[in-house]
Amino acid sequence: MNHNSTIIESNSIKAILDQNKSSYIFLFPILLLIASYYKYQNESKSKSNTITKSKASASKMDQRPFGFWEPDLKWKTPTPKVYENWSIKDTKPIPYRAFKHKYNVNMGIRNMSWDSWIELDNQWKYYHDMKLKRIEEKGEDVWRISSKAIEASWEFLYELIDFTTVRYPTLFKYDKEKKILRITETNQTFDLNDKNLNPIITAANLVQDELVIMIEDPKDGQYSLEAGCVTMAGFWKFKEKYQMKLDEIHYSGNVPKYSTNLGPAMNKFFRRLTLDSPVVRNNYFIQLDNHLDWSKSIGDEDSEKVGWNAATNATSVKDLWFRSERQSVRRLPKTGAIAFTIRTYFMPITEMCEEPFVPRRLLNGITSWEEDVNEYRGFYKFKDVLLPYLQKKAKEQEANGLVLKEEPKNYPF
Repeated sequence: MNHNSTIIESNSIKAILDQNKSSYIFLFPILLLIASYYKYQNESKSKSNTITKSKASASKMDQRPFGFWEPDLKWKTPTPKVYENWSIKDTKPIPYRAFKHKYNVNMGIRNMSWDSWIELDNQWKYYHDMKLKRIEEKGEDVWRISSKAIEASWEFLYELIDFTTVRYPTLFKYDKEKKILRITETNQTFDLNDKNLNPIITAANLVQDELVIMIEDPKDGQYSLEAGCVTMAGFWKFKEKYQMKLDEIHYSGNVPKYSTNLGPAMNKFFRRLTLDSPVVRNNYFIQLDNHLDWSKSIGDEDSEKVGWNAATNATSVKDLWFRSERQSVRRLPKTGAIAFTIRTYFMPITEMCEEPFVPRRLLNGITSWEEDVNEYRGFYKFKDVLLPYLQKKAKEQEANGLVLKEEPKNYPF
């Protein structure tokens, strides 16, 4: 396969440039991130010595005119370390178990180590192939680039190339002089001299993550989703959120506590995010089927009416899957755009509950959800199956000598 598979055809980048127009579940976790961001900033004592300091503080960022960004050409994303002994066959997914005994919307925000920006493992090929299949089947339903985000999309791609080729040198090769990128596992090549190359789809080929770019509006300072490649969101549709502003996205998704608790802090968070303050967080969901790309349990993907109302109650714990996202958020130095990566981890509940301490902790976490969270996360569709199972597994572990007081405190694992 070569780079032609990623060339924009009916709606090329050039066509987008020629136009005169300016141009749920995914963003609920972002709100959790926002709500915790300021607490984290106050508590964080220092940054790693390897992080290059940006010239703009958070307070100065907030003083910018709406939509204005002065390119910081001196700031460089820190070069990651090589992932020693990384293997496309043997490196297992990181076992994120991002739940605590008590659910709290203000928990989870962490400083992101630059080495961990993109995490790849032996499921890379499975995700890669599914992405290509989804792009071929769904077309622009799963990816788009508005005229506002063309430059940012290219910047995002180059940032990912700089990172992945150093962090995972056995998987990616890049000739800087010729500007040719190669993926060794698939033998794909991408010519970055090609003006018709699709930067967001090319970027999506590299990682297991979904990719989203947010751009600040010069009129009101709100950020809107102006580019992305989101093929395996599970519960939400990229085409419905494309070019929506953050308030609209969250209101349309009926995000719990958005208007009362979380909304007012959102724009401030994005306005003040500095180059040297990337953040990461994890979340979790219970899914009623084993489809990574789209959860068919909530309705047909092509239907306008999807959601928990369309789902039937779970009848077997074997049908329940643990879906967890690891999200990173950072600002790009040249365009000032905000770049999201959303990596989904997916496994059967029954498999995960063989791990020590997991059943009790997950049981406590789920039963501490408030009513609006219950409705949002489909609690009543799986509770009659999942809760007794978790109780049974927890009691079995404890009867076999597991001591709850000895549980390691190492969230999000």
